[in-house]
Amino acid sequence: MAKIDSLVIANSWIISENSIFFGIRLANLMFMNRLLFLPLLLLIGSALAIGTLSCDRNTNDKGTGAKDSSIVKIVAVKDTITPAQFPPLPIDYENTKVLKNSYVVDRSGVELRQGPDQSAPVLGKYPYGTKLDVIAEEGDWVAVMDRIQRDYKGAQGEMGDVTRWEKVYVAKSKLGKQDQITISPKDLNLIISITINGRETYYEKGHSLDKYLRVELIDEQTFSAARKTSKDYLIKDTMSYPKNGKVLELPLKNGEKLIFTDKGIDSELEERYSYKGHYDFLNAYAVEGNYWESSDVRLFDKQDGHLIVECGASPFFSSDKNYLMTLVADPYESTGDLQLFHVKQGKLSPMLFVRFKEWMPTWKEELIFWGNDGCIYTAANHINGYWGDEGALNEKAQFIRISILPQ
Repeated sequence: MAKIDSLVIANSWIISENSIFFGIRLANLMFMNRLLFLPLLLLIGSALAIGTLSCDRNTNDKGTGAKDSSIVKIVAVKDTITPAQFPPLPIDYENTKVLKNSYVVDRSGVELRQGPDQSAPVLGKYPYGTKLDVIAEEGDWVAVMDRIQRDYKGAQGEMGDVTRWEKVYVAKSKLGKQDQITISPKDLNLIISITINGRETYYEKGHSLDKYLRVELIDEQTFSAARKTSKDYLIKDTMSYPKNGKVLELPLKNGEKLIFTDKGIDSELEERYSYKGHYDFLNAYAVEGNYWESSDVRLFDKQDGHLIVECGASPFFSSDKNYLMTLVADPYESTGDLQLFHVKQGKLSPMLFVRFKEWMPTWKEELIFWGNDGCIYTAANHINGYWGDEGALNEKAQFIRISILPQ
C-alpha cells in the first residue's frame, strides 16, 4: 500500500455517509427563488446518501489472502480549483480484472506515479522483486492497482486519512518475469540480525556481515560435485519405534522412557511428534515436533533422556563431526536462518545464529549439506523469487557456499 502526503478539503462538499447534507445545502442556496423545489432536492440528497452507504462498505478481497481495510470513497470539490492534470484514479477492486502479474526487475526499484507520465506525481517506490497486479498497458507505462492512503484536512481543520484502491502507473521498462529475480553477490551477506553468545544485534535496514562467515554464489556443477562428498550421520530407523496412536515412546538405557504425546490437533495448541532416527556418535535420539505455526528437531541423550540441543530445523553435522548447523527459510519473516553449533566431546555449544535478509534456502533437505571441505552448501532463491506465480514454491534455484572464517 502506498501513501501520499496530503489532500486538502476546504469550502467543499463531501459525498460520504453524510451525503444527505449535499441536498440540504443545495436547498439552502436556492431557498429564496426555488422554494418549490425543496422537497425534490432533499430527495436527491437522500438518494445519494443511500447509494454511497451501499458502496463504502465494500471490504471483500480476492483470492485467499487477508482482507484489506475498508475502502472509503471520498470525493472533494473545491469551487475555485480546476482539476489537477493527473487526478487520483480510484477503482472498483472487485470488478477490476487483473491481466497478468509483473515483477520489478530493476535493482534500484521503480517509482509509482499518479499518471502515465514522468511529470505525474510520485506516490512511492516499489523495491526490486515486488509482484504487481497489471490491469492495463498504455504505451511505455503499465497500470497496476494498489491501495493508496491519502491524508486530508477538513473544512474545520480536522485531520484524517482515507485508504482506497487506485490505478497507478509504473514504467514498463523496469518490469519483467519472476525468473529475472535473482540473488546478486551484494545480497549474499546482508543480514537483519545476528546472535553471538546469547546476545542479539538487530539491523532494521540490514547490515553487511564482514566476519564469521563468507557467503558466495557457485555454479551448479560445483554444487553437484560437493554434494557427492556429503555425509549423513542420521540413522533413519524410524520403524523401530512406531507411535501407539498419539503416543511416541523411546526407551532409555537407564530403564526409563522418553514419552511424547500429540495434543491440540488442528488448534493453536497443536503438538505432534515423530521419531526421525538417531546419531550413534552422539548417542542421541532425534525427535521432530510440529506445532501450529512452527516446528523443531530436538536431540535427546539415549542414556538418561536429557535434552542435548533444540534446533529450528533438521540438523546437519559436518564431515569431521565438529559442527552442527541448521539452515531454514522463515516464510513469515522472509529470511534465511542459519544456526551454527560447535561440537566437542559430545557436547554442543552455540556459535552464532544469523538471519539473512535477501535470500532463503531451499525447502528440500537433500539440497542442504556439508561438503568434505568444511563448507555449507544450499540451493536458494531471492526472497521475492521464493514463491511461484501460482503460490507454489519455486522449483528453480541458485547455489550458495558458506565458509566458516577463523576467529
